[in-house]
Amino acid sequence: MSAAHKIRSLPMMILIALGSLIIGGTAYIDHATGQNLSSLCFYLVPVFFFIWFTTRRIGTLVSILCATIWFLENTGDKTHIFHSEISYLNMSIELVFFFLVTLLLSSLKEALGINEALSRVDALTGAVNRRAFYDLAGREIARLERYKHPFTVAYMDIDNFKVVNYKFGHRAGDQLLRSVADTVRKNLRKLDIISRFGGDEFTILLPETGAEAAQAVLSRMRNVLLNSMETNKWPVTFTFGTVTFIKPPASVEEMVKKVGSLMYSGKDSGMNTIEQEIVDA
Repeated sequence: MSAAHKIRSLPMMILIALGSLIIGGTAYIDHATGQNLSSLCFYLVPVFFFIWFTTRRIGTLVSILCATIWFLENTGDKTHIFHSEISYLNMSIELVFFFLVTLLLSSLKEALGINEALSRVDALTGAVNRRAFYDLAGREIARLERYKHPFTVAYMDIDNFKVVNYKFGHRAGDQLLRSVADTVRKNLRKLDIISRFGGDEFTILLPETGAEAAQAVLSRMRNVLLNSMETNKWPVTFTFGTVTFIKPPASVEEMVKKVGSLMYSGKDSGMNTIEQEIVDA
């Protein structure tokens, strides 16, 4: 996890406290230097902090607060002499520039957030992609190591998917993949994750889920999927490889290799089945 993600994961009250310290330090420097140094640009530091690590609304409020502190500090300095309207005009221009930069920072964060979200999602099905799955699975492994709560991973393959592409065309194949992803998503909890691993293979991450609960969930899901395929007259079935981890795997790669091997074992033994295993040692 990057330093930015670690900071963003801190509780909001801690972030606000850290940001307030930055504002206080900036205001002190502004007061100490007087009019010898134009300090408005330094107030962009706490503004950047709040915009980047909290919410857009808080960042905007902090921007107004910083601009107000700077303005009061400048107009309240007895050693500063204003020359007609020119000084006020210069201050107004500086404030406009300050708010423009604040707006640009906020827009940049929003654009980067959208880009990051898109880079983690499979464009066809809306499921998370392999990269995002590895990140989320890594966090789940770390959570298991710390709290000793089991989780389950399922590797699902669509049996005879090539038949659909050959018989009905690739457009129908794409429609089938979207239907599978939507059906799985609707039958999962909000904290569960479906990922398209590539082609017609999906992985499902079930946090805080033991073997018995996972078996019930996946059996029900396979039945729902089969009914959906029958309704659409798609001649496919589903093979699952499912592993419940009570002891954490050494890595995400090892986890994927194990659950994938179990799924291929199910395909070799006749397909349309759920192969299940528990790792507790």
